[in-house]
Amino acid sequence: MTTDGPGLREQKKRETRRLLAEVATRLFAEHGFDEVKVADIAAAANVSEKTVFNYFPTKEDLVLDGRAEVEAELVRALRERAPDEPVLATVRRHTLAVAERMSSLPAGRRAAFRKVVQTAPSVHARMRQMSLETETQLAQILLEQTGAAAGDPLPRIVASVIGVLTRLAFGVAGWPDGKRRTHAETIADIAAVFDRFEGGLADYGVRT
Repeated sequence: MTTDGPGLREQKKRETRRLLAEVATRLFAEHGFDEVKVADIAAAANVSEKTVFNYFPTKEDLVLDGRAEVEAELVRALRERAPDEPVLATVRRHTLAVAERMSSLPAGRRAAFRKVVQTAPSVHARMRQMSLETETQLAQILLEQTGAAAGDPLPRIVASVIGVLTRLAFGVAGWPDGKRRTHAETIADIAAVFDRFEGGLADYGVRT
């Protein structure tokens, strides 16, 4: 008799979480966000409703699981960056990595996600809320790393700029209604925009 070790259990949890998110997003895109119930998602994924809620407290979170992971990675990257590395260098590397990941996803999955966000106001609102929460975390990290005074507006402004820059990775111009960018165009956009901002913020956040 064998039992699953901690590593295997965590892997199974990640696979279940990914399956639920993919199934839910597909169903939402096909039938409409409001029309699909949690019971429908559970049945399609061959799990119980309780299992769905154990992983995702709301329907909106089912759609935005990947986005939440990307936001968490950004916060972690900024917090753990080398003391002598400029903030925008860290953010550029993160944005390029996300762009590569997005490019590797099946086109159907990307299209389903965009359709749900564009047609479900509550999902779009939740995504905006997530972005604002991330910007608040980034601003606090920058405040601490740069030693800025409590009332200094610069950390918050830079955090907001970072939030906008990282959205380039998703290859959408004028989100949510803009034309879809190709992967090559997305990479070019990232290079051009970051080059422009780094001209004015090249040394921001460098600690000696």
